[in-house]
Amino acid sequence: MQTNSDIYLIGLSIALFIVITFFFLKRISSSNELKVKIEEVTDIYEHEIDKQEGLAQSSFNFSDEQTNEPDSKEEKDQELVIFNLISVDTSNYDMDQLFGFLANYQTKLTNGYFSYMKAGEEIFRIANALNPGTFESNAKTHAVIIVSDLNNVNDATNVISSMLDFATQFSENFHASICDSNRLPLTKQMISHIESQAQEIMRLKQLQNIEKIEL
Repeated sequence: MQTNSDIYLIGLSIALFIVITFFFLKRISSSNELKVKIEEVTDIYEHEIDKQEGLAQSSFNFSDEQTNEPDSKEEKDQELVIFNLISVDTSNYDMDQLFGFLANYQTKLTNGYFSYMKAGEEIFRIANALNPGTFESNAKTHAVIIVSDLNNVNDATNVISSMLDFATQFSENFHASICDSNRLPLTKQMISHIESQAQEIMRLKQLQNIEKIEL
């Protein structure tokens, strides 16, 4: 009959065997692990349009081409709203499909960019977000911007709604991410901020119109 000390020794031996086996298997497993090389990912999109704001300002000079007061000699400050539509996997869009989508959306190609019109008013413009910023027959791009000057439209809140509708449809058709002017994913908070900005612009316009009537 085994004594308590014999049982303890047997148990201790088994425990030591399990521990040694565990470390032995762990060492073998570690030696066979795949070593993953982590490389820094270059943001191609960021490098190609570092000066996107400048591109938008120069390419979309709304005040020169469209104004609600043709006789006014004062140059209006632009209040640009820009959305980026970036391919999810950064693969280039199929340009035939892209042009077909824009044609179905009843946009008009002018000077290398597309204009979306409603009731004779230009609502927003669509352009290639990569240099040179225009759509050509041989153009390749994985990023598109839509832009509007809220100071140059009659109903700024309606324009924001139209831009978001377009961006949503584009995103669904071309698997694109909708981003803000800083190329960050568009959030509900950002949308709310832009809508508030549009409402404020409309409020100021109404005040200006009242002042003109009183004068």
